[in-house]
Amino acid sequence: MEICIAVAADFMGEVETHERESNLYCRSWNCSHNAFCPFFGKTTGRKCASKSIKISIVVDRSSSAGWDKFRKGLNAASKKYNIEYNFVTTGRFLSIQQEYLSLSREIKNGADGIITELRATEGTGVLLNELGKSTKLELVDCEKEVTDPTVSISSIGVDEEALGEALGKEVLQSNLQNQRLRIGILAGNQNKGNMQKRLDALKKVLEESEKEIVWIMEDKGQPRKDLEVANHKRSVDIIIALDNDSLEIATRYLRDTGRQFVELYGVGDSDELIYSLDVGMIRSLIVIDQYQMAYSAVVNLWQRLSNSRNTPGDQSVDFYVVRADNMYADGMERILFPTGQ
Repeated sequence: MEICIAVAADFMGEVETHERESNLYCRSWNCSHNAFCPFFGKTTGRKCASKSIKISIVVDRSSSAGWDKFRKGLNAASKKYNIEYNFVTTGRFLSIQQEYLSLSREIKNGADGIITELRATEGTGVLLNELGKSTKLELVDCEKEVTDPTVSISSIGVDEEALGEALGKEVLQSNLQNQRLRIGILAGNQNKGNMQKRLDALKKVLEESEKEIVWIMEDKGQPRKDLEVANHKRSVDIIIALDNDSLEIATRYLRDTGRQFVELYGVGDSDELIYSLDVGMIRSLIVIDQYQMAYSAVVNLWQRLSNSRNTPGDQSVDFYVVRADNMYADGMERILFPTGQ
């Protein structure tokens, strides 16, 4: 039995670049007498028929450091299930329609299943219904519209309301809490329903405590420039970033401009952000278990494509509140520095 998982997407929906993960392995199985067959989940006295499974993974800006832990989860799941995969990077999708074209192209190219992060939520119901007729879909770190119940689409994400609330409570512990704080929020991609929920939960905590939110900036394609303009017009004491890329931009902005007095909070898990947390530039970091998200996505899609009786439903992964004083505690290092083994 030969298994091949392809991780794929288009660069800006146009250029495809395939990168084979050379450290992954698996060419073929032959399930002979008393051998364990992964597809049937039992020993068998006959050889399994040869079958090739091809999966494409389409995410927005897949070369972002925010996907590093996700890739390690893919690596671990592939080793566990003897799966080989390709990884194809993407640029920034400009619309859900552009992403749909990329997804459709992967199906035409022979993908049996797709793991994807939707660039937007509005307008996805009809598109997913159409795609679901031809392939199995697993969504990660996003939200979809209601789809046809006959179309099997499951998702893996995080409790966005709980995350936003936890982030807000961290801000309320600021060393500047006795002052009239001015707060700026880098809201990331607000075309995604899950990011809207994250922002709404954060705002609720801050507004209930009568904190002043000076500006909220969505990612419109040039976040560094927009941040410079917004903070020049109305400077803030605290910046909160709702995703990895936004938090990296905020960290570099504060470092480049020497604004060491501005406190920084946010969501992310890249090595750059972990270092910034360690040296005190970031006060508190919300880390989503991207490793487990990727691992579970691969396993779930594999089960569905192999006709397993254990059909997975929607799942939620954990998130962790990490500070400089607990980042090296037992268990936390595993989340911040997964090995991919």
